[in-house]
Amino acid sequence: MNFEEYKKKVGLRLKYFRTLRGLSQAQLAEKIKMEEKYISKIENGHQNISLETIYRFSTILNTDSAKFFTFED
Repeated sequence: MNFEEYKKKVGLRLKYFRTLRGLSQAQLAEKIKMEEKYISKIENGHQNISLETIYRFSTILNTDSAKFFTFED
């Protein structure tokens, strides 16, 4: 798997946990104090994210951050 595929899979995991919690991109963006467009770019694998951002997502989504990096093939 190359890095672009990896970013996409991380984004899809974020989207999974966001929808599991019943949040729209706009609602998550408001809670995490980010632009909705930025959330969309992450979920689509077009944006790299920092450890701080991962921490913020895991806190808001009440999810262990390691779960963002656990993929089923």
